[in-house]
Amino acid sequence: MKQMSKLGRTVAAYGDWSRTLLWLKQILYPAKCLKCNAYMTPKQTREPLPEDSFCPVCLADGWDGIDPPYCILCGIQLPGAAAPNHVCGPCLKTPLNMGKVRAAVEYKGLAKDAISLFKYHSKLSLCRLFESMMFQTFATHFDPLQIDLLIPVPLHPKKLKHRGFNQAYLLVRSFEKISVQQNGCPPSWQIDLSSLERRKETRSQTGLDIDLRKKNLKGAFHLRDESRIKGKAILLIDDVLTTGATCNEAARLLLAKGAQRVDALVLARA
Repeated sequence: MKQMSKLGRTVAAYGDWSRTLLWLKQILYPAKCLKCNAYMTPKQTREPLPEDSFCPVCLADGWDGIDPPYCILCGIQLPGAAAPNHVCGPCLKTPLNMGKVRAAVEYKGLAKDAISLFKYHSKLSLCRLFESMMFQTFATHFDPLQIDLLIPVPLHPKKLKHRGFNQAYLLVRSFEKISVQQNGCPPSWQIDLSSLERRKETRSQTGLDIDLRKKNLKGAFHLRDESRIKGKAILLIDDVLTTGATCNEAARLLLAKGAQRVDALVLARA
């Protein structure tokens, strides 16, 4: 019998090709922290976790989920002494057009850095982690049977071309697949990428106060087909909600054109 090749012995030792391919992948493409590029011991968790993408040192910067108490309208995290049904001051003063907003994490620490890596440095490997967090938040805070359309907030065509992807869509791209896996049947809702468009090329919202943000976004959105959203319960999808100006302007238009209700699901709440 011919002596086994080194690769053949490796295959035998690992038991099957799939494990061997995983071994080869780890050798050729060792796991590195997406933030600091430190090498990491590869992890094989079934559900994507922050520690799959970031080293312990970077994880120490914090990754804070949003737990009660939070504002029942805009979803912002509140101090522990707040009542479970508390409405925050800004919502009391100027209510949003949306029924409610819910977010997976607070926009600070490592979460803030991770979203920046995702949006501006195309670290799209984070999609699986973010999508899992978003779906868990969706399942926790919304009744899927009471939602008709999921609408990712659109980018202006020029920004979409420059960035190469709409981050809001990537956050929910596999929602239907996940829903089928968990429930065994297609969801009652649909992801709508065509009804809402962004026609006005706005300046960056960064650094603008709430009044300037509202002015900047006025008239930014347009509906291609009003009949598609009439009487529908809509869930807007976005990556970060700060003042809420972007989602609020989109919700204002949708409601004005006949939507029954508009809520929002975002990855992070500032």
